[in-house]
Amino acid sequence: MSNFLHLSLIVLAFVFSGAAFAQKAGDAVSVDPDVHHVILDNEFIRVFDARASKGATSPMHSHPSTVLVSIGDARLRTKMPDGSTGIFDLNPGQVLWIEGARHSWKLLAGELRAIGVEIKSAQKAGKPPAPTPEQQRGDAISVHPAVHHVLFENPHVRVFESRVSPGNSSPMHKHPPTLLVSLDWMRMEMTLPDGKSVIHDFSPGQVLWVGAGATHSWRALAGSGRVIGIEVKAAHAAMTK
Repeated sequence: MSNFLHLSLIVLAFVFSGAAFAQKAGDAVSVDPDVHHVILDNEFIRVFDARASKGATSPMHSHPSTVLVSIGDARLRTKMPDGSTGIFDLNPGQVLWIEGARHSWKLLAGELRAIGVEIKSAQKAGKPPAPTPEQQRGDAISVHPAVHHVLFENPHVRVFESRVSPGNSSPMHKHPPTLLVSLDWMRMEMTLPDGKSVIHDFSPGQVLWVGAGATHSWRALAGSGRVIGIEVKAAHAAMTK
């Protein structure tokens, strides 16, 4: 775990201390749907796009266990159920694991833009089985770790960041069921195992669910690519039964 991520998690523990974790009643989407807009909901994840401008406020609400990917630059004053307050900054490209939270907030500066990926397996008893070495053989992390860099991993998700420049390429590899969040503009040529190729464009804030997994190689044609990948272990386990 990087020092930056470790510090971020410590900050989250402080900002959300006293939270009533994983409460369904009063969740962010039902309490404040104008800010927390659901863009994807399936049996494994619920994904919301949070947007707000300076001066906006959000009433007391809760979040279950969530991967948060910040796209904007924002400073928030948060308030917990016990009345304590704190200042929390979000920066472009910041990725955090939140173990449930309950708070209200006011946006003091910047523009809030974040993608929240709620992990449904983390809201249930038990945990999905870990991928086996055989299932992970040939995956993006093992084939090309210089590009696909793991940010953090827990029993429910493995989160990686990919950064590429025009002309970069990656050999054939596979991905388990993964949610992709693009942070930059990028055009890629992807080649499938049967030799067919397709052009795919990524844009900032774009979200793509690869629910059946994927096997491909790729070549970056244009743009400065930066993508966050959230591998969902419960979906992987379901797919391999």
